[in-house]
Amino acid sequence: MILQKTYRSLLSVRTGIDGLIFRIVLRIYGVHYGTVRTTGLPHLTVRKGAEVRIGDGFRINNRFYGNALSTGRCAIWVGDGARLDIGRNVGISSSYIIAEESVTIGDNVKVGGNCYIMDTDFHSIDPDQRKFPDTDRQNTRTAPVTIRENAFIGASSIILKGVTIGKGAVIGAGSVVTRDVPDGQLWAGNPARFIKNL
Repeated sequence: MILQKTYRSLLSVRTGIDGLIFRIVLRIYGVHYGTVRTTGLPHLTVRKGAEVRIGDGFRINNRFYGNALSTGRCAIWVGDGARLDIGRNVGISSSYIIAEESVTIGDNVKVGGNCYIMDTDFHSIDPDQRKFPDTDRQNTRTAPVTIRENAFIGASSIILKGVTIGKGAVIGAGSVVTRDVPDGQLWAGNPARFIKNL
């Protein structure tokens, strides 16, 4: 019992230190943020001219935290001149957000462990352009991603470029979302498809 209490106390201290370091890093990058809570530290890159806003009550989990899918560090990458807007009361565990152009996450969104949210293909679809790094990157397709208020993204899901996920929508675990999901619907699968209205 004493060892368990000591362990919990040490975790609490570590979480406090992680939170302080994370807030310092956010300030260095010029991120506008409200209250944030972190377990562990994420990988964070904010490139030149990027704009990042994080609302109050942001929780980001970057280590084992009660389930097998939340074991790693989150990675957030915001490219040159890109925008990342995270609303209030958003929770993310062990996931990846890549904003080459624009990613918007509304209030009260929950993102399960090991998800990918990305607004870019990373590479050209033309094999001749992929031969050379310059033409490969120049011909990459991007399109904004929007996840609206109260949506829930199940563990190990992938949200691809150009997708809007509606208010209160639920994405089943392990889904690959390639097209828009209307408000208040459950979608699942690869590619994700309509399952039912909620």
